Amino acid sequence: MSGRKRMSLRYWFLSFLLITPALIPYLTHYFIGIDGLVPTGFIHEDWVYYMANGREFFDEGFHLSYGNPFGPSYDMPRIYFQPLMLLLGTVWRVTGWDPGVVFVLVGFVAAVVCARVAIALYREVIGLESWAQRLGLVTFFWGGGVLAIAGFVYNVVTHEPLIRVFRFEPEAGWWFLNFGRNLILPTEATYHALFFACILFVLRNQYRAAALFALLLSISHPFTGLELLMILCVWSFVEVFLARGTNVPRGFLYTCCLLVALHVGYYLVFLNRFPEHRIVVEQWAQPWVLRPQNFIPAYLIVGALAFLELRRIDRLHAFLALPRNRLFLLWFLVVFLLANHQIFIRPVQPVHFERGYIWTALFLIGGQQLIRLFAGLTRRRFGVLGMILFVAVFLSDNALWLGVFPVRTFKGIRLTEDQASLLNWMNSKENNGSVILAQHNLIGYLAPVYTSLRAWWCHPYITPYAKQRWDEQKSLFVEDKFLQQWDSLRLLVVFVGAMPDERKPQWLIDRAAERVWQSSSYTVFRINPRSAASEAFINR
Repeated sequence: MSGRKRMSLRYWFLSFLLITPALIPYLTHYFIGIDGLVPTGFIHEDWVYYMANGREFFDEGFHLSYGNPFGPSYDMPRIYFQPLMLLLGTVWRVTGWDPGVVFVLVGFVAAVVCARVAIALYREVIGLESWAQRLGLVTFFWGGGVLAIAGFVYNVVTHEPLIRVFRFEPEAGWWFLNFGRNLILPTEATYHALFFACILFVLRNQYRAAALFALLLSISHPFTGLELLMILCVWSFVEVFLARGTNVPRGFLYTCCLLVALHVGYYLVFLNRFPEHRIVVEQWAQPWVLRPQNFIPAYLIVGALAFLELRRIDRLHAFLALPRNRLFLLWFLVVFLLANHQIFIRPVQPVHFERGYIWTALFLIGGQQLIRLFAGLTRRRFGVLGMILFVAVFLSDNALWLGVFPVRTFKGIRLTEDQASLLNWMNSKENNGSVILAQHNLIGYLAPVYTSLRAWWCHPYITPYAKQRWDEQKSLFVEDKFLQQWDSLRLLVVFVGAMPDERKPQWLIDRAAERVWQSSSYTVFRINPRSAASEAFINR
């Protein structure tokens, strides 16, 4: 085996080692059991959304696009496409594996690939020759800020419970304000791999490859795709028209501008032609913002390193003399503005632009200062101890966040035996075309993942008219209010618990509902549509 191949295998093995902390939530989910509950593979409740999208490519025959699987209609317009969703659906369809298993395995591969690309980017910018650079790689992957330490100090001072050390992390840390934590989520690992690959190709002056990866990210995710394209457009404009002595081709600038136009045209023009999409956007356009108590402790360490790199006019001038350094600085500025766009316009999930991209840009700006710090500490008395303490603080956010997973109350979505059996039965052909009305929200929520069926209410943001449908479904089970429009649908009505005949609501009796499935936990009735036309429509 040649030396180059051995080095390549070594880097792939290193990639595997570096992602092992990201496996902790999954190992906890699968191996620290709760009696009577079966792990699904979905360690966060929102993640079922991605597998539902992937499955939708293949429900009702294969299509190259998909409609919103969280709406009750089987006629949702097929207007969406993302390569990763197609991959998830294809693996599920070809293998027949459980959707959660598919999601975890694809995520593992995505994490390893992302780590390999991140190593290449780090090596290109920082280097991997010295021990200090290799230690820096660990902090690049799993460094953070002082969020946990700030939370601990706050709790001590205010006499709050010490366990709430993540009080300053948005959504208890699930928004991933540094790079390494993104390796946990398969989608974010994929997006980061595409983002880093594009930046790496730009640094190597391979602009066609960079444009290709920018296109792939654009069609993969509206937020991350837009921010990458904006970074490339601003930077290439500076290089082409303002900087001197650079070799960035004008064609790259024009290509990036074209990609921005296509991105905006698809996400803001084409999709908004469909009322189902518009109402969903209105629902998930939440003012989730980064506040000073979030981003100051999150970026304190990498921000300090970047400040040290740029602290004097002469150092700033020398730094900006290189095109790659201008790219990193503009990367930081563009993402910071997008992640705080509530300052200028109505906020649409500003924090969704973050996902560790600000932290990563600051790290790359100040990375050489980190390496000098490591090297300098070893020459001082007690320097090694100081370096150990510094690295411990740098890693503290992720070490504590991952370390508490074994004792977390919520360990992901788990199913009882009855729930698994019910979802498996719902997926049988006899139920094709039915719409689910479920007294237990989890059944409707998981239906698009484990069955080909639709539910009246599935998701608080992705179901069209979610609040209205939630209220309608709740009124059915609490106040016995049956909507007239339901009479045109084939329904599966899921009650919690066993239901003897004498307790059947009158609306079930009036519609000759048939008891079709029952266990100690659930009772399911089928209500056939009253209209022959609707029956023909369902069986089309």
